[in-house]
Amino acid sequence: MASTDVGTRPGGPAQPAGPSIVPQGPARLVLIAITVAVLAQTLRFSLPQLDRFADSAGTGAAAALVLLVYLSGFLSPLIRRAAGPQGLLLAGVGGLFAVRLLAQALTPQLWLAFLGTAIGMIAVAALYEGARGLSGVGFATAAVAGLAVDSAVRMAFATWDSAWRDGPWPWLPCLLFVGLGAAALYREISSGPIAAPGISWRDALGAAALGPFLALQILVLSSPAFVASSGWQSLVGAHIVIVAGQGLALAFLASGLAVRAVPGGVCVLGGTLLGVGAGAIAGTYAVSGIEVVPVVIVGQVLAAWLLAVACRAPLRRAGVGGPVWRVDVGAAIGGLLIAAILVPYQVSAVTPLPVPNNVLPGLAGILLGALAAIAAARGGPLPARAPLRALTAAAASLALLLGSAIFTVATPQKEARAAGASGRVRVVTYNIHDAVNQKGRLDPEGIARVIEGQKADVVLLQEASRGSLLSGTTDVGVWLSRRLGMKLIWGPAADGQFGNAILTSLSVRRSGTGRMPKGDWSQIRGYVWARLGVGDSTIDVWSTHLEGGADQRDERLREVAALLRAWGGAPRTIIGGDMNAGPGSEEIIHLLEGGGTLRSTASGDASPTTPDGERIDWIFGTDDLMFTDYEVTPSEASDHYPVGVTVRIGR
Repeated sequence: MASTDVGTRPGGPAQPAGPSIVPQGPARLVLIAITVAVLAQTLRFSLPQLDRFADSAGTGAAAALVLLVYLSGFLSPLIRRAAGPQGLLLAGVGGLFAVRLLAQALTPQLWLAFLGTAIGMIAVAALYEGARGLSGVGFATAAVAGLAVDSAVRMAFATWDSAWRDGPWPWLPCLLFVGLGAAALYREISSGPIAAPGISWRDALGAAALGPFLALQILVLSSPAFVASSGWQSLVGAHIVIVAGQGLALAFLASGLAVRAVPGGVCVLGGTLLGVGAGAIAGTYAVSGIEVVPVVIVGQVLAAWLLAVACRAPLRRAGVGGPVWRVDVGAAIGGLLIAAILVPYQVSAVTPLPVPNNVLPGLAGILLGALAAIAAARGGPLPARAPLRALTAAAASLALLLGSAIFTVATPQKEARAAGASGRVRVVTYNIHDAVNQKGRLDPEGIARVIEGQKADVVLLQEASRGSLLSGTTDVGVWLSRRLGMKLIWGPAADGQFGNAILTSLSVRRSGTGRMPKGDWSQIRGYVWARLGVGDSTIDVWSTHLEGGADQRDERLREVAALLRAWGGAPRTIIGGDMNAGPGSEEIIHLLEGGGTLRSTASGDASPTTPDGERIDWIFGTDDLMFTDYEVTPSEASDHYPVGVTVRIGR
């Protein structure tokens, strides 16, 4: 058995000698990497399920149960006491791998979401037990590597997690992750437990750093869909940005440039920079464009460094203090911080928060810096400087681009049928509910099949996700665009990842997007429009989604007024979307009368547009267009039905 101290030198003052033999480094690094990757996968598939549960059970009951689930990490000291450190590893890490297998076999379900999240919180504590004796740099290196491989695998599946998908190919990454992880877990357990040193509460708090680190990675830093939608990049370009950041982070960690004693103030400064950057590019009031690229790249390096500093203390092999279960408590606090950041951010898409949701990713960065500052200079081995190893790590990260290569070659990209030459255009408006169907399953393929059945030339989408937590951070917009062979015109609303979109097979002459005025911190509504070529003429199409709730009539009226001002009465226009208002409502009347030339295309058809019997999805058009074949098509692919109409220019 090789010691993990090979090639290291101790940091801080001399400590009593720790155990001389620990399990071999490579197996332990694999265990950390796989566990972090599978935990990220589990959290991603659980979030859409928790959102569905909140819709059915109510916000209060859902919040209470979700809190209990995320508090499961505090059971870790009891499991350690009852079953020992190896029992904790089996319960946490082994249980997490079992849940991942079940999710692939059964597809994610609500009970699996609760079970997986609860076991995942225990796995966070177990992870530190399995990593004891490694340096904080080794721990952070493994965590970044695990997330990097996870991102590459997601790119190979077009960001639609394989846990949701059927067929033999999605089983391949599942079995690779679980198989390698199980082998590493067996190696760890068969090596026997490592005697833990005394741990102070200050040391133990460093274990909480994995929480904000992982939340930032899921939400921003390791999400190709986030970088693509916020940075206005292609999905492949976004993944290249992430790989660049991860490669630099791995190179920095491998180089041994970390100093022996890191001042706490430097950690606070690093966390503040990370938090300000993350808050600036994530959330409702975020900047977008090329500014996202340097923030993600530098953010990867900062996050990895701060995690390495914070985790040095709880991983020490020698020291004086209290019992090791304090590390379990610190890790459980980290699990709770994941919930404190991700769950409110997800809720902010539909329910107002007392502050802008940009605060949450910013808080994650600041917390990571603060936890690193608390644990700074608390000892633990540091790697020797190794420039060659840094170059090797950076070069090895280029292999992660294989995920983008597979995405480019293997992801379906069909050619849409030719349309528009006859002057007839089939237009469909469809609230796709983040591609989560009525059974709670993320299923973009189901949405694609419904749209194909409509034989649509233009699709006006609402609740379209491009990296939203509500869709497990899947880029639904890009996936549908490639699947249907249609151009995607994106219009962010609530944030850069949740909004409206237009899919079309027609030529796009011009396009634009805008947001509605808002007086509080709740979800901002928006619109996206495009001028499309139809034969020798053009047609303008608009997709929008007005505020929901029976008590939000005044807000919807303000949004209608803003929409009419933005439109300006242009001819040959279609406006469609989820108006959250029924026939005869003041909002619909104002929309029809305020613009002067708009009329409904329903032709007296009173079919409901949702399974609940509501008629709130509309297509309106100017009086210089002719409309026929209005149809509402029931489907279980979303919580709304598609509404279609055939449009002809002129009379």
